Amino acid sequence: MLYVSMTGFRPKGIAQLPRFWWRTIRSLRQVRRAPGHVAVTARIVDGVYHTMTAWSDQASMRRFVACGAHLAAMRDFRELGSGRTYGCSCEDLPDWDTVYRLWQLHGRDV
Repeated sequence: MLYVSMTGFRPKGIAQLPRFWWRTIRSLRQVRRAPGHVAVTARIVDGVYHTMTAWSDQASMRRFVACGAHLAAMRDFRELGSGRTYGCSCEDLPDWDTVYRLWQLHGRDV
């Protein structure tokens, strides 16, 4: 069983982009090294920056978000913009479009 998470982030404006990208690059580097990491994909759709991650279990994902570069990014989140998140357990790794549709339907504001 895998745990899949998608976050969509909309920066407040162009002035926030340098800090946002700095945080994003560092967080992507962290996720690729995180225990339990299975996959990561990032895309921009209609001005929203999306990250989809897959984990061996939800506990691995929770450990990742609570430390390092990702934790620093979360501290800046509201100052830099707004976003939505969605997570679910699944048997197999779903494709990006499937998770994106679920994020659109069931994502919650963060």
